[in-house]
Formats: sequence, structure tokens, C-alpha cells
Amino acid sequence: MAINVSWVDQNKEIVLIKYEKRWTWDEFQEKVDATNALISSVNYPVVLIHDTLQGSVLPPGNIIAQGKMAFAGAADNVALIIVVVNSSMIQTFLSLVAKFIPNGRGHIIKTVSSLEEAYQLSQEARANPS
Repeated sequence: MAINVSWVDQNKEIVLIKYEKRWTWDEFQEKVDATNALISSVNYPVVLIHDTLQGSVLPPGNIIAQGKMAFAGAADNVALIIVVVNSSMIQTFLSLVAKFIPNGRGHIIKTVSSLEEAYQLSQEARANPS
């Protein structure tokens, strides 16, 4: 599979979605659903990290609609969504998508340029829950 989903830690506080090679929007939606089920299996805040550094270019289709649908449908106990991306275009896209997330949850979406930064931000968020 080109998108892999797993818990990062034994405490089940961080979920990592790792994009590798080419993927499709259908596969993306399938993994979004699987991720939501995984996160909903616990009853405490969880950090979600999307690592896109090894993925290929985005597949054709309505990127804004796909992103909005995925982020808006995130499990209620997602405390923070961190997207690891090295493209300023994608960072701009994510900031636009975040503005249109219903229920005021767009503020939980952050972008960083390395997985190390994502883990650091995750640790800070878990140490200082809002």
C-alpha cells in the first residue's frame, strides 16, 4: 500500500499516516476512515501526523474538497493534526483548507518540514493540552 497507518507509541497517543509512492484519492479516503476508527477506539486526545515526505505528487482531483472532507471528518478526540511537508504550495493549500473546517477545528492543523519537528510539536501539545 502507498499509505500506511499505525500507532507510533505503545500508549496509543500518536497515529502516523505515512505516504509512500503514488496513491489515489480512493486509497486516501479508505485510510482516513481506518485512521478515524483507530483513533475512536480510545477515549483520550490523540495527535495525528501525516508524513508526506516520501509520497509522490498529489493525485488528480479536487484537492480542496478531499482535504476539507478528511479534516472535517476527523475523530472528535483528535487534538492536533500535524502535516509533514516540504512544499510551500501544499502548506498554503493546508492553511486555506483549515479556514473552511466546520466547528472551528481548523486551528488544530499545523505544518512542519520534518518528522522530528512533528514529534517535537506532538510532545509539546501533549505536555500542554488546551
